[in-house]
Amino acid sequence: MCGILAVLGCSDDSQAKRVRVLELSRRLRHRGPDWSGLYQHGGSYLSHQRLAIIDPASGDQPLFNEDQAIVVTVNGEIYNHEELRKRLPNHKFRTGSDCDVIAHLYEEYGENFVDMLDGMFSFVLLDTRDNSFIVARDAIGITPLYIGWGLDGSVWISSELKGLNDDCEHFECFPPGHLYSSKSGGLRRWYNPPWFCEAIPSTPYDPLVLRNAFEKAVIKRLMTDVPFGVLLSGGLDSSLVAAVTARHLAGTKAARQWGAQLHSFCVGLENSPDLKAAREVADYLGNRPP
Repeated sequence: MCGILAVLGCSDDSQAKRVRVLELSRRLRHRGPDWSGLYQHGGSYLSHQRLAIIDPASGDQPLFNEDQAIVVTVNGEIYNHEELRKRLPNHKFRTGSDCDVIAHLYEEYGENFVDMLDGMFSFVLLDTRDNSFIVARDAIGITPLYIGWGLDGSVWISSELKGLNDDCEHFECFPPGHLYSSKSGGLRRWYNPPWFCEAIPSTPYDPLVLRNAFEKAVIKRLMTDVPFGVLLSGGLDSSLVAAVTARHLAGTKAARQWGAQLHSFCVGLENSPDLKAAREVADYLGNRPP
């Protein structure tokens, strides 16, 4: 839900341009009320509007590697960040943020690190050593992202169109599962699972495999340092998510800090069928409103 805005390779590095980037970044303020950050290196600007979920005390962005030569602004969550940290024993991390691994992974593996990330994310990474940059969006486009081009050849990246449409000659949706590299000057697909080119999936249906994958998908999303709840509609999808969450919440870091009682929410018209069904699910699971 964080908001990112970047202007890369701009011909204008003036204070007026910096102020303009700040003004545009504020258009994304509703996405992240907890922190605002801006980094400038020559004619490149990376800004961030933060909604704090992991390490709210010190995970402010933009984030850096050890010598601050590599800077990154991210919207999203990296579910396997603890595992990735173990693969970087020679690196020192400034924060406990899940997104802190990105700059260090790039330093270690170059542009090909993106498929190591398990999560939902959009990010912009600037390497100040040669003024190169990369932009990437998660496999199926859970996080929103747009790309635009200025008249001076600059590349603009934003979580929402309102961050770039006034200043770009052309703009479009950044495609899911893709990476933009300034070194190659274009987009390429980083997400290439074996089944991607299959017209008809060849894997046989196995309900136990499906259930296991679904539960793992829910459990890894319980990673948080702040209180959270589930949104119930009373339908099958949200009810299953709530049921898995209720079953596994007690063993999480969040439960140790905030308690194992799951809070549920529902939005609907008074006395509507959705509200009635959601109440039945919440009562059955032992949820309660905050």
